[in-house]
Amino acid sequence: MKYNHIKFFIFFFFITFFNLKILFSETTEDKIFEVKNISVEAESTSSTKAKEIALLQAQEKGFKNLMNKMLLKSEYEKIEDTSIDKILEFVDAIKIQNEKTPSTKYIGKLTIIFNEEKILSYLNSNNIKFTSLRSKPLLILPIYKFAGVTYLWEKKNIWRNIWVDDSSNEGLIPIKSSEGKFTDFILFNQDQAVKKNIKNLELLAESHNTTGVLIAILKKKFNRDKSRIFFNLNLSIYRFDGGETNTFQDTIEIYSNEYSDDVLKEAKLKVEQFVNQQWKTANVITSKKEFERITVSYKNLDDWINIKKIINNISIIDKYNVSKFSSDKAVILLSYSGNLNQLKVAFKQSDLDFDLNSKNLNLVK
Repeated sequence: MKYNHIKFFIFFFFITFFNLKILFSETTEDKIFEVKNISVEAESTSSTKAKEIALLQAQEKGFKNLMNKMLLKSEYEKIEDTSIDKILEFVDAIKIQNEKTPSTKYIGKLTIIFNEEKILSYLNSNNIKFTSLRSKPLLILPIYKFAGVTYLWEKKNIWRNIWVDDSSNEGLIPIKSSEGKFTDFILFNQDQAVKKNIKNLELLAESHNTTGVLIAILKKKFNRDKSRIFFNLNLSIYRFDGGETNTFQDTIEIYSNEYSDDVLKEAKLKVEQFVNQQWKTANVITSKKEFERITVSYKNLDDWINIKKIINNISIIDKYNVSKFSSDKAVILLSYSGNLNQLKVAFKQSDLDFDLNSKNLNLVK
């Protein structure tokens, strides 16, 4: 993409007058509106000019990554042509993870920090449905089947190994793997029927501080003349935070002489795409605000302060007012986006238990 001198002027205008911060930084805690690991490379008449181009590219790329994370495809298509001028308005800071500046080039890996309020206001004003709710991780149980043998915790499980080596944390719903503790094997192994062991799956999720378990079965088989290999992918997500059970099936087909670890990486990508797609679908919200009167229960003042901090950080909650307050209870009027079940799920991600019938909220014990 070519940028003329006007683009450069706009860029420096925002740096000077809107106090855009460019920082050198180590990696930090994952946040939705911080888009990390954006690789850029640009060339111009000098390294300074090349850096100007690269920083513009990084902000545009970061915005697209953020929108793909928050929006379903149909919604993303409505704003994919957002101008670079508009994107610059959303940026609070740029963190430089690493960079190289040869004489006429710039090569860097950057983090772009977007302003949450401005992004959400932009989406709402354009009637874009989105989700900004980040889930607690899912615990993945990668089961590999081949030649009549089923693997889960074994070291020979090549499907599990790829998840242990590279867990997924980029989307709104991170996927974490287990190293295979003894208690994990006691709670669940590949020979157990899932439907008869839902309680054990819930205990397994709790032991890893996750709100659900993703059972990902990858079955490898050959055709009759062994010229082709089929990898059948069968996924089931069991959530214990009020979310629904979701399933997915797909097949990867290759010629036998084409087999490599890239097949496993392709299967892993399909898993990540499905998990994030179903989360966005289940938690998509609109600009319409709902109101609910909620009773907050707590044991002491510290609990009340912690609950207030959590509520303030939940993205789908707009604001709240305290109408009654006592030593162990408070009644608040809450303004939020979405529906009551989405609100319950949002609370659960932050270790708050919300009863849909009594409308009572308290810290998870």
